[in-house]
Amino acid sequence: MTTEEMTRARISRRLLDFGRPLWPPLTTSVTFRVLQMCLNIALYGIGSWGVTRVASGDAGVITSVAVTMVVIAFAKGLFRYIEQYFGHFVAFKLLAMLRDDFYTRIEPQAPAGIEGRRTGDLLARVMKDIDRIEVFYAHTIAPSLAAAIVPLVSLSVLGAAFSPVVALVLAPFLVAVGVVVPWMSHRAAATAATDLRQARGDVSQHMTDGVQGVREVLAFGYGTRRLDELGELGSAGAGAVGRLGAMISVRRGLNELLVAAGVIAVLFAGAAQGLSWQDVAIVVAISLATFGPVLGVEEFIADLEQAFAGARRIWEVTDRPPVVADPPAPVAAPAEPSIGFEGVTFGYPTAVPGLTPPAVTDVSFTVPAGKRYAVVGTSGSGKSTLISLLLRFWDPASGSIRVGDVPIDRLSLEELRDLVAVVGQRTYLFNDTVAANLRIARPEATQQELEAACRRAALHDTILAMPEGYESVVGEMGERLSGGQRQRLSIARALLKDAPILVLDEATSELDVHTEAEIQRQIDDLAEGRTLLVVAHRLSTVTDADRILVMDRGRLVEQGTHRELLAEGGAYARLYARQVDDLDQPTAPTAGRAST
Repeated sequence: MTTEEMTRARISRRLLDFGRPLWPPLTTSVTFRVLQMCLNIALYGIGSWGVTRVASGDAGVITSVAVTMVVIAFAKGLFRYIEQYFGHFVAFKLLAMLRDDFYTRIEPQAPAGIEGRRTGDLLARVMKDIDRIEVFYAHTIAPSLAAAIVPLVSLSVLGAAFSPVVALVLAPFLVAVGVVVPWMSHRAAATAATDLRQARGDVSQHMTDGVQGVREVLAFGYGTRRLDELGELGSAGAGAVGRLGAMISVRRGLNELLVAAGVIAVLFAGAAQGLSWQDVAIVVAISLATFGPVLGVEEFIADLEQAFAGARRIWEVTDRPPVVADPPAPVAAPAEPSIGFEGVTFGYPTAVPGLTPPAVTDVSFTVPAGKRYAVVGTSGSGKSTLISLLLRFWDPASGSIRVGDVPIDRLSLEELRDLVAVVGQRTYLFNDTVAANLRIARPEATQQELEAACRRAALHDTILAMPEGYESVVGEMGERLSGGQRQRLSIARALLKDAPILVLDEATSELDVHTEAEIQRQIDDLAEGRTLLVVAHRLSTVTDADRILVMDRGRLVEQGTHRELLAEGGAYARLYARQVDDLDQPTAPTAGRAST
Protein backbone atom coordinates (compact mmCIF):
# COMPACT_ATOMS: atom_id res chain seq x y z
CA MET A 1 0.00 0.00 0.00
CA THR A 2 1.38 3.39 -0.99
CA THR A 3 1.32 6.34 1.39
CA GLU A 4 -1.25 8.08 -0.83
CA GLU A 5 -3.63 5.12 -0.32
CA MET A 6 -3.39 5.25 3.47
CA THR A 7 -6.66 6.36 5.01
CA ARG A 8 -6.83 8.53 8.08
CA ALA A 9 -7.81 5.49 10.15
CA ARG A 10 -4.72 3.56 9.00
CA ILE A 11 -2.47 6.56 9.63
CA SER A 12 -3.96 6.94 13.12
CA ARG A 13 -3.40 3.27 13.92
CA ARG A 14 0.19 3.46 12.73
CA LEU A 15 0.90 6.58 14.79
CA LEU A 16 -0.73 4.97 17.84
CA ASP A 17 1.34 1.81 17.37
CA PHE A 18 4.47 3.90 17.12
CA GLY A 19 3.56 5.62 20.40
CA ARG A 20 2.80 2.35 22.22
CA PRO A 21 5.79 2.74 24.62
CA LEU A 22 4.21 5.98 25.89
CA TRP A 23 0.67 4.77 26.36
CA PRO A 24 0.74 5.07 30.21
CA PRO A 25 1.34 8.85 30.26
CA LEU A 26 -1.00 9.20 27.28
CA THR A 27 -3.74 7.38 29.20
CA THR A 28 -3.14 9.71 32.13
CA SER A 29 -3.61 12.71 29.84
CA VAL A 30 -6.87 11.33 28.43
CA THR A 31 -8.22 10.47 31.89
CA PHE A 32 -7.63 13.91 33.33
CA ARG A 33 -9.02 15.65 30.25
CA VAL A 34 -12.25 13.67 30.61
CA LEU A 35 -12.39 14.47 34.33
CA GLN A 36 -11.78 18.19 33.90
CA MET A 37 -14.41 18.44 31.16
CA CYS A 38 -16.94 16.58 33.32
CA LEU A 39 -16.13 19.05 36.10
CA ASN A 40 -16.71 21.89 33.63
CA ILE A 41 -20.21 20.59 32.88
CA ALA A 42 -20.81 20.13 36.61
CA LEU A 43 -19.74 23.75 37.12
CA TYR A 44 -22.41 24.89 34.64
CA GLY A 45 -25.04 22.64 36.23
CA ILE A 46 -24.33 23.68 39.82
CA GLY A 47 -24.12 27.34 38.84
CA SER A 48 -27.46 27.24 37.06
CA TRP A 49 -29.01 25.31 39.94
CA GLY A 50 -27.79 27.98 42.37
CA VAL A 51 -29.16 30.78 40.22
CA THR A 52 -32.59 29.12 39.99
CA ARG A 53 -32.67 28.57 43.79
CA VAL A 54 -31.79 32.19 44.47
CA ALA A 55 -34.37 33.32 41.89
CA SER A 56 -36.91 31.16 43.75
CA GLY A 57 -36.16 33.00 47.01
CA ASP A 58 -33.68 30.59 48.61
CA ALA A 59 -30.74 32.95 49.10
CA GLY A 60 -29.15 30.71 51.73
CA VAL A 61 -27.62 28.45 49.10
CA ILE A 62 -25.30 31.17 47.81
CA THR A 63 -22.43 30.35 50.18
CA SER A 64 -22.51 26.58 49.66
CA VAL A 65 -22.86 26.96 45.88
CA ALA A 66 -19.99 29.46 45.74
CA VAL A 67 -17.68 27.24 47.83
CA THR A 68 -18.56 24.20 45.73
CA MET A 69 -17.89 26.07 42.50
CA VAL A 70 -14.53 27.35 43.79
CA VAL A 71 -13.46 23.83 44.77
CA ILE A 72 -14.56 22.47 41.38
CA ALA A 73 -12.77 25.30 39.57
CA PHE A 74 -9.50 24.59 41.43
CA ALA A 75 -9.81 20.86 40.73
CA LYS A 76 -10.62 21.59 37.10
CA GLY A 77 -7.51 23.78 36.81
CA LEU A 78 -5.33 21.10 38.43
CA PHE A 79 -6.72 18.40 36.15
CA ARG A 80 -6.17 20.65 33.13
CA TYR A 81 -2.53 21.12 34.13
CA ILE A 82 -1.98 17.37 34.53
CA GLU A 83 -3.66 16.67 31.20
CA GLN A 84 -1.57 19.28 29.38
CA TYR A 85 1.67 18.23 31.06
CA PHE A 86 1.37 14.55 30.18
CA GLY A 87 -0.08 15.28 26.74
CA HIS A 88 2.82 17.50 25.72
CA PHE A 89 5.36 15.20 27.39
CA VAL A 90 4.09 12.40 25.14
CA ALA A 91 3.98 14.67 22.08
CA PHE A 92 7.51 16.03 22.31
CA LYS A 93 8.98 12.68 23.34
CA LEU A 94 7.35 11.10 20.31
CA LEU A 95 8.60 13.89 18.04
CA ALA A 96 12.14 13.03 19.14
CA MET A 97 11.39 9.35 18.53
CA LEU A 98 9.98 10.14 15.07
CA ARG A 99 13.12 12.07 14.11
CA ASP A 100 15.34 9.27 15.39
CA ASP A 101 13.24 6.80 13.40
CA PHE A 102 13.45 8.99 10.29
CA TYR A 103 17.24 9.10 10.44
CA THR A 104 17.55 5.40 11.36
CA ARG A 105 15.43 4.36 8.39
CA ILE A 106 16.83 6.80 5.84
CA GLU A 107 20.50 6.23 6.72
CA PRO A 108 20.59 2.74 5.14
CA GLN A 109 19.07 4.22 1.97
CA ALA A 110 21.92 6.69 1.50
CA PRO A 111 23.33 7.63 -0.84
CA ALA A 112 21.55 5.61 -3.52
CA GLY A 113 18.07 5.80 -2.02
CA ILE A 114 18.07 9.56 -1.57
CA GLU A 115 20.01 10.53 -4.68
CA GLY A 116 17.99 13.04 -6.66
CA ARG A 117 15.92 14.09 -3.65
CA ARG A 118 15.99 17.77 -2.81
CA THR A 119 17.92 18.61 0.35
CA GLY A 120 15.60 21.44 1.39
CA ASP A 121 12.53 19.24 0.93
CA LEU A 122 14.07 16.45 3.04
CA LEU A 123 14.86 19.03 5.72
CA ALA A 124 11.26 20.27 5.63
CA ARG A 125 10.01 16.71 6.09
CA VAL A 126 12.22 15.89 9.06
CA MET A 127 11.59 19.22 10.78
CA LYS A 128 8.32 20.87 9.79
CA ASP A 129 6.31 17.82 8.76
CA ILE A 130 7.26 15.94 11.92
CA ASP A 131 6.42 19.05 13.95
CA ARG A 132 2.92 18.97 12.48
CA ILE A 133 2.48 15.39 13.74
CA GLU A 134 2.68 16.84 17.26
CA VAL A 135 -0.97 17.88 16.77
CA PHE A 136 -2.00 14.23 16.62
CA TYR A 137 -0.41 13.28 19.93
CA ALA A 138 -0.90 16.48 21.95
CA HIS A 139 -4.17 17.86 20.59
CA THR A 140 -6.06 14.99 18.98
CA ILE A 141 -6.03 11.77 21.01
CA ALA A 142 -7.23 13.21 24.32
CA PRO A 143 -9.73 15.70 22.79
CA SER A 144 -11.24 13.08 20.45
CA LEU A 145 -11.71 10.53 23.23
CA ALA A 146 -13.12 13.22 25.51
CA ALA A 147 -15.49 14.28 22.71
CA ALA A 148 -16.89 10.73 22.74
CA ILE A 149 -16.85 9.96 26.48
CA VAL A 150 -17.97 13.25 28.05
CA PRO A 151 -21.18 13.65 25.98
CA LEU A 152 -22.14 10.06 26.84
CA VAL A 153 -21.73 10.86 30.56
CA SER A 154 -23.69 14.10 30.18
CA LEU A 155 -26.51 12.46 28.21
CA SER A 156 -26.73 9.71 30.82
CA VAL A 157 -27.07 12.30 33.59
CA LEU A 158 -29.71 14.27 31.66
CA GLY A 159 -31.70 11.13 30.91
CA ALA A 160 -31.55 9.78 34.48
CA ALA A 161 -32.01 13.02 36.43
CA PHE A 162 -34.38 14.94 34.15
CA SER A 163 -35.84 13.31 31.05
CA PRO A 164 -34.69 10.61 28.57
CA VAL A 165 -36.50 12.53 25.84
CA VAL A 166 -34.32 15.59 26.43
CA ALA A 167 -31.20 13.41 26.11
CA LEU A 168 -32.49 11.87 22.87
CA VAL A 169 -33.28 15.32 21.43
CA LEU A 170 -29.78 16.61 22.23
CA ALA A 171 -27.87 13.53 20.95
CA PRO A 172 -28.31 14.13 17.15
CA PHE A 173 -27.00 17.68 17.43
CA LEU A 174 -23.90 16.45 19.27
CA VAL A 175 -23.30 13.80 16.58
CA ALA A 176 -23.77 16.38 13.83
CA VAL A 177 -21.24 18.77 15.38
CA GLY A 178 -18.64 16.11 16.25
CA VAL A 179 -18.97 13.73 13.29
CA VAL A 180 -21.13 14.87 10.38
CA VAL A 181 -19.69 18.35 9.82
CA PRO A 182 -16.02 17.22 9.95
CA TRP A 183 -16.82 14.26 7.66
CA MET A 184 -18.46 16.50 5.05
CA SER A 185 -15.21 18.31 4.28
CA HIS A 186 -12.52 15.81 5.19
CA ARG A 187 -11.52 14.92 1.61
CA ALA A 188 -11.16 18.50 0.44
CA ALA A 189 -9.34 19.39 3.66
CA ALA A 190 -6.94 16.47 3.24
CA THR A 191 -6.13 17.54 -0.33
CA ALA A 192 -5.56 21.15 0.70
CA ALA A 193 -3.39 20.06 3.65
CA THR A 194 -1.26 17.83 1.39
CA ASP A 195 -0.85 20.67 -1.12
CA LEU A 196 0.16 22.99 1.70
CA ARG A 197 2.82 20.59 3.05
CA GLN A 198 4.17 20.12 -0.49
CA ALA A 199 4.25 23.87 -1.12
CA ARG A 200 6.14 24.47 2.11
CA GLY A 201 8.64 21.76 1.15
CA ASP A 202 9.16 23.52 -2.21
CA VAL A 203 9.67 26.88 -0.47
CA SER A 204 12.18 25.30 1.93
CA GLN A 205 14.11 23.80 -0.98
CA HIS A 206 14.09 27.11 -2.85
CA MET A 207 15.39 28.95 0.23
CA THR A 208 18.10 26.33 0.79
CA ASP A 209 19.27 26.69 -2.82
CA GLY A 210 19.22 30.46 -2.54
CA VAL A 211 21.32 30.55 0.63
CA GLN A 212 23.84 27.98 -0.57
CA GLY A 213 24.12 29.61 -4.00
CA VAL A 214 24.06 33.23 -2.83
CA ARG A 215 27.38 34.04 -4.54
CA GLU A 216 26.08 32.88 -7.93
CA VAL A 217 22.77 34.69 -7.34
CA LEU A 218 24.64 37.95 -6.77
CA ALA A 219 27.27 37.42 -9.46
CA PHE A 220 24.71 36.77 -12.22
CA GLY A 221 22.07 39.25 -11.10
CA TYR A 222 19.66 36.43 -10.38
CA GLY A 223 18.19 38.03 -7.24
CA THR A 224 15.03 39.59 -8.71
CA ARG A 225 14.13 36.48 -10.70
CA ARG A 226 14.83 34.36 -7.66
CA LEU A 227 12.38 36.43 -5.62
CA ASP A 228 9.77 36.11 -8.37
CA GLU A 229 10.16 32.31 -8.27
CA LEU A 230 9.77 32.36 -4.50
CA GLY A 231 6.64 34.47 -4.88
CA GLU A 232 5.12 31.89 -7.24
CA LEU A 233 5.86 29.09 -4.77
CA GLY A 234 4.39 31.18 -1.97
CA SER A 235 1.23 31.75 -4.03
CA ALA A 236 0.74 27.99 -4.33
CA GLY A 237 0.95 27.67 -0.55
CA ALA A 238 -1.34 30.66 -0.07
CA GLY A 239 -3.95 29.01 -2.30
CA ALA A 240 -3.90 25.88 -0.14
CA VAL A 241 -4.14 27.99 3.01
CA GLY A 242 -7.09 29.85 1.51
CA ARG A 243 -8.93 26.60 0.75
CA LEU A 244 -8.30 25.34 4.28
CA GLY A 245 -9.45 28.65 5.75
CA ALA A 246 -12.65 28.63 3.70
CA MET A 247 -13.52 25.11 4.87
CA ILE A 248 -12.76 26.00 8.48
CA SER A 249 -15.07 29.03 8.24
CA VAL A 250 -17.90 26.95 6.79
CA ARG A 251 -17.48 24.26 9.45
CA ARG A 252 -17.47 26.74 12.29
CA GLY A 253 -20.49 28.53 10.92
CA LEU A 254 -22.41 25.26 10.67
CA ASN A 255 -21.37 24.30 14.18
CA GLU A 256 -22.58 27.58 15.65
CA LEU A 257 -25.90 27.07 13.92
CA LEU A 258 -26.17 23.49 15.20
CA VAL A 259 -25.30 24.49 18.78
CA ALA A 260 -28.00 27.18 18.80
CA ALA A 261 -30.53 24.79 17.24
CA GLY A 262 -29.63 22.09 19.78
CA VAL A 263 -30.09 24.36 22.78
CA ILE A 264 -33.44 25.63 21.43
CA ALA A 265 -34.59 22.05 20.78
CA VAL A 266 -33.67 21.05 24.35
CA LEU A 267 -35.52 24.07 25.69
CA PHE A 268 -38.74 23.14 23.89
CA ALA A 269 -38.34 19.44 24.67
CA GLY A 270 -37.92 20.16 28.37
CA ALA A 271 -40.99 22.34 28.39
CA ALA A 272 -42.97 19.72 26.46
CA GLN A 273 -42.00 17.10 29.04
CA GLY A 274 -43.49 19.23 31.81
CA LEU A 275 -40.19 20.12 33.48
CA SER A 276 -40.23 23.11 35.81
CA TRP A 277 -38.62 26.27 34.60
CA GLN A 278 -35.80 25.68 37.11
CA ASP A 279 -35.10 22.21 35.63
CA VAL A 280 -35.33 23.55 32.10
CA ALA A 281 -32.72 26.19 32.96
CA ILE A 282 -30.39 23.55 34.40
CA VAL A 283 -30.91 21.24 31.40
CA VAL A 284 -30.14 24.09 28.96
CA ALA A 285 -26.96 24.99 30.87
CA ILE A 286 -25.76 21.38 30.92
CA SER A 287 -26.60 20.94 27.23
CA LEU A 288 -24.67 24.08 26.30
CA ALA A 289 -21.65 22.90 28.31
CA THR A 290 -21.85 19.44 26.70
CA PHE A 291 -21.16 20.98 23.31
CA GLY A 292 -17.72 22.12 24.62
CA PRO A 293 -15.89 18.76 24.26
CA VAL A 294 -17.56 18.14 20.89
CA LEU A 295 -16.64 21.57 19.55
CA GLY A 296 -13.06 20.69 20.56
CA VAL A 297 -12.98 18.47 17.48
CA GLU A 298 -13.19 21.61 15.33
CA GLU A 299 -10.18 23.08 17.12
CA PHE A 300 -7.84 20.33 15.96
CA ILE A 301 -9.47 18.91 12.83
CA ALA A 302 -7.83 21.40 10.40
CA ASP A 303 -4.38 20.91 11.92
CA LEU A 304 -5.01 17.16 12.06
CA GLU A 305 -5.29 17.06 8.28
CA GLN A 306 -1.86 18.66 8.08
CA ALA A 307 -0.58 16.12 10.60
CA PHE A 308 -1.83 13.28 8.38
CA ALA A 309 -0.31 14.94 5.32
CA GLY A 310 2.98 15.33 7.19
CA ALA A 311 2.91 11.65 8.21
CA ARG A 312 2.35 10.63 4.59
CA ARG A 313 5.32 12.73 3.45
CA ILE A 314 7.55 11.23 6.15
CA TRP A 315 6.60 7.65 5.30
CA GLU A 316 6.92 8.35 1.60
CA VAL A 317 10.66 8.57 2.27
CA THR A 318 11.18 6.14 5.14
CA ASP A 319 9.02 3.30 3.80
CA ARG A 320 11.14 2.86 0.70
CA PRO A 321 13.26 -0.27 0.96
CA PRO A 322 17.03 0.37 0.95
CA VAL A 323 18.70 0.02 -2.43
CA VAL A 324 21.38 -2.04 -0.68
CA ALA A 325 20.98 -3.93 2.59
CA ASP A 326 22.96 -6.09 4.99
CA PRO A 327 22.96 -9.81 4.14
CA PRO A 328 20.83 -12.08 6.36
CA ALA A 329 23.96 -13.79 7.73
CA PRO A 330 27.04 -11.57 7.31
CA VAL A 331 30.43 -13.29 7.17
CA ALA A 332 33.64 -12.15 8.82
CA ALA A 333 35.88 -9.66 7.07
CA PRO A 334 38.69 -11.26 5.04
CA ALA A 335 42.26 -11.07 6.26
CA GLU A 336 43.60 -10.24 2.81
CA PRO A 337 42.50 -6.77 1.58
CA SER A 338 42.64 -7.43 -2.15
CA ILE A 339 39.96 -6.05 -4.51
CA GLY A 340 38.36 -7.99 -7.34
CA PHE A 341 35.83 -6.94 -9.99
CA GLU A 342 34.41 -9.77 -12.08
CA GLY A 343 32.25 -8.90 -15.11
CA VAL A 344 30.64 -5.93 -13.36
CA THR A 345 27.91 -4.05 -15.23
CA PHE A 346 25.89 -1.24 -13.70
CA GLY A 347 23.58 1.53 -14.86
CA TYR A 348 22.06 4.25 -12.69
CA PRO A 349 18.26 4.08 -12.16
CA THR A 350 17.92 7.55 -13.68
CA ALA A 351 19.27 6.26 -16.99
CA VAL A 352 16.81 6.05 -19.90
CA PRO A 353 16.48 2.40 -20.99
CA GLY A 354 17.70 1.90 -24.53
CA LEU A 355 19.13 5.42 -24.77
CA THR A 356 21.58 5.81 -21.88
CA PRO A 357 24.43 3.27 -21.85
CA PRO A 358 25.42 1.64 -18.54
CA ALA A 359 27.85 3.58 -16.37
CA VAL A 360 30.20 0.58 -16.39
CA THR A 361 30.04 -2.48 -18.64
CA ASP A 362 31.64 -5.89 -18.08
CA VAL A 363 34.54 -4.56 -15.98
CA SER A 364 36.98 -7.13 -14.59
CA PHE A 365 40.24 -6.54 -12.74
CA THR A 366 42.02 -7.55 -9.54
CA VAL A 367 44.03 -5.35 -7.22
CA PRO A 368 46.34 -7.63 -5.17
CA ALA A 369 46.71 -6.87 -1.49
CA GLY A 370 49.37 -4.27 -0.80
CA LYS A 371 49.55 -3.06 -4.38
CA ARG A 372 48.88 0.39 -5.79
CA TYR A 373 46.54 0.50 -8.77
CA ALA A 374 45.28 3.56 -10.58
CA VAL A 375 42.10 4.15 -12.57
CA VAL A 376 42.26 6.85 -15.23
CA GLY A 377 40.05 8.06 -18.03
CA THR A 378 38.11 11.03 -19.28
CA SER A 379 35.23 12.54 -17.33
CA GLY A 380 32.18 10.29 -17.36
CA SER A 381 34.15 7.14 -18.16
CA GLY A 382 32.94 5.36 -14.97
CA LYS A 383 35.93 5.83 -12.67
CA SER A 384 34.04 7.13 -9.63
CA THR A 385 31.21 4.65 -10.23
CA LEU A 386 33.67 1.84 -9.52
CA ILE A 387 34.35 3.36 -6.09
CA SER A 388 30.62 3.66 -5.34
CA LEU A 389 30.16 0.00 -6.25
CA LEU A 390 33.12 -1.04 -4.10
CA LEU A 391 31.52 0.69 -1.10
CA ARG A 392 28.10 -0.80 -1.97
CA PHE A 393 26.44 2.55 -2.38
CA TRP A 394 24.88 0.63 -5.27
CA ASP A 395 24.84 -3.03 -6.25
CA PRO A 396 25.87 -4.04 -9.79
CA ALA A 397 23.25 -5.28 -12.21
CA SER A 398 25.51 -8.23 -13.01
CA GLY A 399 28.90 -9.52 -12.00
CA SER A 400 30.43 -9.53 -8.54
CA ILE A 401 32.88 -7.56 -6.43
CA ARG A 402 35.13 -9.15 -3.84
CA VAL A 403 37.37 -8.04 -1.02
CA GLY A 404 39.80 -10.84 -0.43
CA ASP A 405 37.92 -14.02 -1.23
CA VAL A 406 34.55 -12.69 0.07
CA PRO A 407 31.84 -11.13 -2.13
CA ILE A 408 31.11 -7.73 -0.65
CA ASP A 409 27.36 -8.41 -0.57
CA ARG A 410 28.07 -11.09 2.07
CA LEU A 411 29.75 -8.55 4.38
CA SER A 412 27.77 -6.24 6.63
CA LEU A 413 27.77 -2.69 5.30
CA GLU A 414 29.47 -1.43 8.45
CA GLU A 415 32.26 -3.98 8.24
CA LEU A 416 32.79 -3.43 4.52
CA ARG A 417 33.10 0.32 4.95
CA ASP A 418 35.41 -0.12 7.92
CA LEU A 419 37.81 -1.85 5.53
CA VAL A 420 37.96 1.14 3.18
CA ALA A 421 39.05 4.74 3.73
CA VAL A 422 38.03 7.14 0.97
CA VAL A 423 39.14 10.60 0.03
CA GLY A 424 36.65 11.90 -2.52
CA GLN A 425 36.87 14.71 -5.01
CA ARG A 426 34.02 16.50 -3.21
CA THR A 427 34.82 16.95 0.47
CA TYR A 428 31.96 17.54 2.89
CA LEU A 429 32.86 19.15 6.18
CA PHE A 430 30.38 19.66 9.02
CA ASN A 431 29.88 23.03 10.68
CA ASP A 432 32.01 21.99 13.64
CA THR A 433 35.59 22.17 14.82
CA VAL A 434 38.56 20.83 12.90
CA ALA A 435 39.02 18.17 15.58
CA ALA A 436 35.38 17.07 15.39
CA ASN A 437 35.56 16.75 11.60
CA LEU A 438 38.67 14.61 11.94
CA ARG A 439 37.16 12.38 14.62
CA ILE A 440 34.36 11.37 12.25
CA ALA A 441 36.86 8.76 11.07
CA ARG A 442 37.80 7.62 14.57
CA PRO A 443 35.86 9.10 17.52
CA GLU A 444 38.31 7.81 20.11
CA ALA A 445 41.40 9.35 18.45
CA THR A 446 43.71 11.29 20.77
CA GLN A 447 44.96 14.79 20.10
CA GLN A 448 48.38 13.38 19.27
CA GLU A 449 46.85 11.06 16.66
CA LEU A 450 44.95 13.97 15.11
CA GLU A 451 48.12 15.98 14.83
CA ALA A 452 50.06 13.04 13.36
CA ALA A 453 47.43 12.57 10.62
CA CYS A 454 47.43 16.28 9.83
CA ARG A 455 51.23 16.37 9.60
CA ARG A 456 51.07 13.57 7.03
CA ALA A 457 48.49 15.60 5.08
CA ALA A 458 50.66 18.77 5.29
CA LEU A 459 47.91 20.50 7.28
CA HIS A 460 49.19 20.70 10.87
CA ASP A 461 50.97 24.06 10.56
CA THR A 462 47.96 25.60 8.82
CA ILE A 463 45.66 24.50 11.66
CA LEU A 464 48.00 25.88 14.32
CA ALA A 465 47.88 29.25 12.54
CA MET A 466 44.11 29.38 13.02
CA PRO A 467 42.81 31.43 15.98
CA GLU A 468 41.74 28.39 18.02
CA GLY A 469 43.87 25.70 16.43
CA TYR A 470 42.16 22.33 16.29
CA GLU A 471 39.10 23.82 18.03
CA SER A 472 38.51 26.30 15.20
CA VAL A 473 35.08 25.97 13.62
CA VAL A 474 35.33 25.36 9.87
CA GLY A 475 31.93 26.89 9.02
CA GLU A 476 29.05 25.49 7.02
CA MET A 477 30.42 23.05 4.42
CA GLY A 478 33.91 24.16 5.46
CA GLU A 479 33.43 27.66 4.05
CA ARG A 480 36.13 29.12 6.31
CA LEU A 481 38.76 26.93 4.67
CA SER A 482 40.18 27.17 1.18
CA GLY A 483 39.58 24.39 -1.31
CA GLY A 484 43.06 22.99 -0.74
CA GLN A 485 42.63 23.05 3.03
CA ARG A 486 39.33 21.21 2.82
CA GLN A 487 40.89 18.55 0.62
CA ARG A 488 43.86 18.07 2.93
CA LEU A 489 41.57 17.81 5.94
CA SER A 490 39.71 15.08 4.08
CA ILE A 491 42.98 13.29 3.41
CA ALA A 492 43.94 13.58 7.08
CA ARG A 493 40.57 12.10 8.03
CA ALA A 494 41.18 9.10 5.78
CA LEU A 495 44.70 8.67 7.16
CA LEU A 496 43.29 8.73 10.68
CA LYS A 497 40.89 5.89 9.83
CA ASP A 498 43.91 3.68 9.06
CA ALA A 499 41.92 1.20 6.98
CA PRO A 500 43.62 -1.66 5.07
CA ILE A 501 42.23 -0.34 1.77
CA LEU A 502 42.78 3.30 0.82
CA VAL A 503 40.83 4.85 -2.06
CA LEU A 504 41.74 8.24 -3.47
CA ASP A 505 39.04 9.57 -5.79
CA GLU A 506 40.59 12.67 -7.42
CA ALA A 507 41.94 13.36 -3.92
CA THR A 508 44.44 16.02 -4.92
CA SER A 509 42.32 17.75 -7.55
CA GLU A 510 42.04 20.94 -5.46
CA LEU A 511 45.75 21.22 -4.71
CA ASP A 512 48.57 23.02 -6.46
CA VAL A 513 51.41 20.99 -7.94
CA HIS A 514 53.83 21.61 -5.05
CA THR A 515 51.36 20.65 -2.31
CA GLU A 516 50.15 17.72 -4.38
CA ALA A 517 53.69 16.34 -4.62
CA GLU A 518 54.21 16.83 -0.86
CA ILE A 519 51.02 14.99 0.04
CA GLN A 520 51.72 12.29 -2.52
CA ARG A 521 54.98 11.45 -0.74
CA GLN A 522 53.12 11.11 2.54
CA ILE A 523 50.47 8.92 0.92
CA ASP A 524 53.15 6.73 -0.61
CA ASP A 525 54.64 6.21 2.86
CA LEU A 526 51.24 5.46 4.37
CA ALA A 527 50.31 3.06 1.55
CA GLU A 528 53.11 0.74 2.60
CA GLY A 529 51.46 -2.64 3.23
CA ARG A 530 48.00 -1.36 2.24
CA THR A 531 45.93 -1.81 -0.88
CA LEU A 532 45.73 1.52 -2.68
CA LEU A 533 43.27 2.38 -5.45
CA VAL A 534 43.73 5.81 -6.99
CA VAL A 535 41.19 7.45 -9.28
CA ALA A 536 43.10 10.23 -10.96
CA HIS A 537 42.71 12.94 -13.54
CA ARG A 538 46.31 14.13 -13.36
CA LEU A 539 48.44 11.35 -14.81
CA SER A 540 51.50 12.77 -13.04
CA THR A 541 50.21 11.26 -9.78
CA VAL A 542 49.97 7.67 -11.06
CA THR A 543 52.91 7.11 -13.40
CA ASP A 544 54.63 4.95 -10.78
CA ALA A 545 51.52 2.87 -9.96
CA ASP A 546 51.94 -0.91 -10.05
CA ARG A 547 49.22 -1.03 -12.69
CA ILE A 548 47.07 1.53 -14.45
CA LEU A 549 43.48 0.74 -15.49
CA VAL A 550 42.16 2.86 -18.34
CA MET A 551 38.39 3.43 -18.52
CA ASP A 552 36.58 4.71 -21.60
CA ARG A 553 32.78 5.05 -21.85
CA GLY A 554 32.25 2.64 -18.98
CA ARG A 555 34.57 -0.08 -20.26
CA LEU A 556 38.03 -1.14 -19.14
CA VAL A 557 39.92 -0.69 -22.40
CA GLU A 558 43.55 -0.97 -21.28
CA GLN A 559 45.64 -1.95 -18.31
CA GLY A 560 49.35 -2.10 -17.65
CA THR A 561 52.23 -0.06 -16.30
CA HIS A 562 52.90 3.48 -17.39
CA ARG A 563 55.64 2.40 -19.81
CA GLU A 564 53.62 -0.48 -21.24
CA LEU A 565 50.61 1.71 -21.93
CA LEU A 566 52.68 4.42 -23.56
CA ALA A 567 54.26 1.80 -25.79
CA GLU A 568 50.82 0.57 -26.88
CA GLY A 569 49.92 4.03 -28.15
CA GLY A 570 46.25 3.64 -27.18
CA ALA A 571 43.80 5.55 -25.00
CA TYR A 572 46.30 6.10 -22.18
CA ALA A 573 48.94 7.41 -24.55
CA ARG A 574 46.46 9.93 -25.93
CA LEU A 575 45.53 11.09 -22.42
CA TYR A 576 49.19 11.38 -21.55
CA ALA A 577 49.92 13.40 -24.68
CA ARG A 578 47.29 15.96 -23.68
CA GLN A 579 48.89 16.43 -20.27
CA VAL A 580 52.55 16.12 -21.22
CA ASP A 581 53.17 19.83 -20.84
CA ASP A 582 51.87 19.71 -17.29
CA LEU A 583 54.01 16.68 -16.53
CA ASP A 584 57.21 18.10 -17.96
CA GLN A 585 56.72 21.76 -17.06
CA PRO A 586 54.73 22.19 -13.80
CA THR A 587 53.21 25.65 -13.63
CA ALA A 588 52.30 27.87 -10.72
CA PRO A 589 48.77 27.57 -9.35
CA THR A 590 46.21 29.32 -11.52
CA ALA A 591 44.49 32.43 -10.24
CA GLY A 592 41.77 31.66 -7.78
CA ARG A 593 43.06 28.19 -6.84
CA ALA A 594 44.07 28.18 -3.21
CA SER A 595 47.13 26.20 -2.23
CA THR A 596 46.63 26.37 1.47
